[in-house]
Amino acid sequence: MATLTVAATSTSTETLSTFDDIARRLPEGVAREAVEAIAETLRSGRDIIIAGADDAVTPSQAAKILGVSRAHLYKVLDAGALRFTVVGSRDRRIAMADLRDYVTKSEQLRSATARSVAHGRDTRALAIDEM
Repeated sequence: MATLTVAATSTSTETLSTFDDIARRLPEGVAREAVEAIAETLRSGRDIIIAGADDAVTPSQAAKILGVSRAHLYKVLDAGALRFTVVGSRDRRIAMADLRDYVTKSEQLRSATARSVAHGRDTRALAIDEM
């Protein structure tokens, strides 16, 4: 399956209402949550990209998904932080599963950094209290 982009700007209110109706008919669970998330994302003005884990995207598409510039994404690719395959002589493709793993690792790193900073502040506060 190729990736499919659903543009928020071209999604009618009637279509969004249909998503809401479908979600209400589904039993509680991941399928219902997915349909609700699609409707809410489109409603908020953001596009939806539908792709399988094995589907690959171009660096431009990956940069858009990540919300970064293409130049920044190429730095990430060149640093080896995000896996990719070379197509032809130099074109790159990034598997959606690898993109998802990169996002997960990035979020974990940000969380660990935030905890470290918070711990450092707590330590400084205790040191000041002891003075």
